Amino acid sequence: MIIFYHDITFQVEIKQITKKRKNQSEGVKEKRIVTSIGWQVKDNEIINEQSGIYFLRTSIQDTEKILWDSYNIIREIESTFRCLKTDLDLRPIYHKKDQSSLAHLHLGLLAYHVVSTIRYQLKLLPQNTEQSQEEYKLYHSQWKEIVRTANTQKAITTTAQNVQDEIIILRKCSEPSPKVKLLYDKLRHRPYPFPTKKFVVHKFCQKCRS
Repeated sequence: MIIFYHDITFQVEIKQITKKRKNQSEGVKEKRIVTSIGWQVKDNEIINEQSGIYFLRTSIQDTEKILWDSYNIIREIESTFRCLKTDLDLRPIYHKKDQSSLAHLHLGLLAYHVVSTIRYQLKLLPQNTEQSQEEYKLYHSQWKEIVRTANTQKAITTTAQNVQDEIIILRKCSEPSPKVKLLYDKLRHRPYPFPTKKFVVHKFCQKCRS
């Protein structure tokens, strides 16, 4: 039995659309467009603690801990395939040769080893009582969200030319955001992947390139 705890209302706007087909006269067709949706909780329905709970049925006769661990393993396997297919672009494979396809699959599996190691290290971190909910979500988020957060730190290359016609190239990392700093601290990684680098291309080197 399905119980609905909300009253859902919506407004529909009817528009007249005129269509003209080949070798036929013009016809008028009505098109219904939903302009707004609203909902509210029913007053006569009691929402108890069991609302929204679903149950898993199994034939395993064992302790609750083993059942819960097995369920989490299945969820992790599903997350693994989702990460391989979506985040790491393991499929579809556009290569025509078997060697290129095998190389594509091998590189995808190697990349997932790196992904799995990082996420495993984040989940193994001790959870103290002062940890905020935002930090907990960051440590247990999907790989796509971790990459999006880390991409806020950029490598900046600045090029200038002095009065002696020398080209000066300066390459440095931007300041990491607070979330990126949290990831670096928990993974014991330095906040800057590489130190600031400076290159000077002299005038005679430019002539050699040309």
